[in-house]
Amino acid sequence: MIPLAFLRILLASRGEDILGEEGTDISRNYVAEAAEIAEILAQYGVEPHEYEPVVNALRRNPQAWLDFMMKFELGLEKPNPMRALQSAATIAFSYIVGGMVPLIPYMAIPIADKAVLASVGITLIALLIFGFVKGHFTGDRPFRSALQTALIGAVASAAAYSIAKLFRT
Repeated sequence: MIPLAFLRILLASRGEDILGEEGTDISRNYVAEAAEIAEILAQYGVEPHEYEPVVNALRRNPQAWLDFMMKFELGLEKPNPMRALQSAATIAFSYIVGGMVPLIPYMAIPIADKAVLASVGITLIALLIFGFVKGHFTGDRPFRSALQTALIGAVASAAAYSIAKLFRT
């Protein structure tokens, strides 16, 4: 959940960056941007004599042109500011739940050495499940996504563990 929420925020902020870049492209390179509109409309079966009025209408309204290009060229929607609270709550809940997964064995197993092994195992299983689900919903190959997520999580955990050991007093 945490990576998906992070990805949503990253894409939203990237959308603002792209919005500025696209606006600059429209104002500086009208001919190329008009050609891009023509290409987009041609994909929908619109003939040149039909899309010329559309291009001219968008040219008169730069904000509409920008919105059109963001949606149809780049596949981005403007982020809804009313979803900020919901996104923040989702991220907070994800951090709490995700942070509890490796801690559960320590609450259930009184011997620390056994709890560490159980924590590693449960965390890897959780990462595999998350990666599989993520792959399914994002269109990636689920098994590849599962292995990739588990590997990244394992490397990050090993790095954090090593740094902690390095500074342990």
